[in-house]
Amino acid sequence: MAVLKGSIILTGSNGGLGSAIVSSILKSAHAPQYRGLYTVRNPSTASSLQSVLRNGSASHKSELLPLDLSSLASVRALAQDINTRIANGTLEPIRAVILNAGWQETHAGVLKPQTFTNDGLEANFQVNYLSNFLLVLLLLQSMDKKFGRIIIISSTMHDSYNPQGEALKMYREEDKEMFKGIDGLAQGISYTDDGSKAGVRRYGASKLLMVMFMYSLQRRLSSDPVLSKISVLALDPGGMAGTGMGSSGPLLIRIITGPLGIVIQEILNLFMANPPMRPTRRSAADIIFAAFDAKVFGSHLDWVYLDGNAKAESSVESKDEDKQEEAWKGSLRITNVKEGDTILTRWQ
Repeated sequence: MAVLKGSIILTGSNGGLGSAIVSSILKSAHAPQYRGLYTVRNPSTASSLQSVLRNGSASHKSELLPLDLSSLASVRALAQDINTRIANGTLEPIRAVILNAGWQETHAGVLKPQTFTNDGLEANFQVNYLSNFLLVLLLLQSMDKKFGRIIIISSTMHDSYNPQGEALKMYREEDKEMFKGIDGLAQGISYTDDGSKAGVRRYGASKLLMVMFMYSLQRRLSSDPVLSKISVLALDPGGMAGTGMGSSGPLLIRIITGPLGIVIQEILNLFMANPPMRPTRRSAADIIFAAFDAKVFGSHLDWVYLDGNAKAESSVESKDEDKQEEAWKGSLRITNVKEGDTILTRWQ
């Protein structure tokens, strides 16, 4: 039996993009070389993921692990389990962490935030951002110290000036600055104009926090005596119909993200390098390429933002170092990270 090179952690493995990422791994040369640690809320009901694994390569070793991103206790439990097993040699070091899981609530009834976690936090904020922040800090001790990569799945909506958002008048002028403090986002911003747009703004703010996290984490990793070769990058997979992410939105969004959208994105994919809408298989392939490529982008990537398979620029707001540091320190406070929780030297 071949010795495995490492592990791949993927969150949100049972969703539309998550299942496509697993399928892409199974079809790649990485399948027999890396163990897949696929997290889902409930492994016993992860039917899409189970189907993909059943029909995939028998040479790929994998585990389905429970992770509820709406619970900081669940995040800590998973990290402790993985860290313990990697420390005792029963699991391989983590080559790639792919932070794919996402949540969105976009309908007329969400002018005010409606869904809060058991930790008392607005769901977009915790599921899409804060739990990922905590998970990564806890798992750094188990990363491959030479080639480890952390892949943040971003979104066009992290940028309030993005062309699609402008066309849909998604952000009013007073909404353009999305980060005005961590506590407001943690409790959820209320709006007065349009519920569906309000939901997209909260989702976009959570993705902005993730891109800001990329910058603040990479800055600390790059100066760390042990972790300096670990790379953090963010990737916008484009809009993808058929994933269920737009199912609670208004009619136009449901049409675009439904069967008609699937046809549209297939056509766009034939003629454009990185179209605004893409099949999940295409986005999944881009994500796996970003996780393992050493030729096109190099072995070590610092502060790289990708639009599909091409380097791009993240939003102006995401590059604001003062906001990055404010978000970092506030996130440490809310997650109650203490000395010894992470091996990152400059964790504070």
